[in-house]
Amino acid sequence: MANRFKGEIDALCEGRRYTLRMDMLALADFEDATGENALAWAEAAEGGQASVGDMIEMIRCTLARHHPEADRQLAGDLLSEDPGLLLRLFRAASPEIAQDDRDDGPGKPVPVPAAG
Repeated sequence: MANRFKGEIDALCEGRRYTLRMDMLALADFEDATGENALAWAEAAEGGQASVGDMIEMIRCTLARHHPEADRQLAGDLLSEDPGLLLRLFRAASPEIAQDDRDDGPGKPVPVPAAG
């Protein structure tokens, strides 16, 4: 079960529950995989300026703690089933974001990532 105090959320994919954790290790793994600064990338992603490939890679990195077998296919499937997944992860990892965006709930549009 997800622990919000640790930046964790749960997500469902094809009837199975997965726990994702956005912590420093996940951010470091993302940096190693992409060569990008994870904190700068996250800020840009919140504004809708992230490539789909990088979004999938971030989801894969956040799966690694609880699901080390997770691959890009699973990460892509999770993101396809829940396009707001990355935003929920940002909120879980940064409670101040959750406070600022209290009115942003289900049904709100999610920014479309930039191509690239």
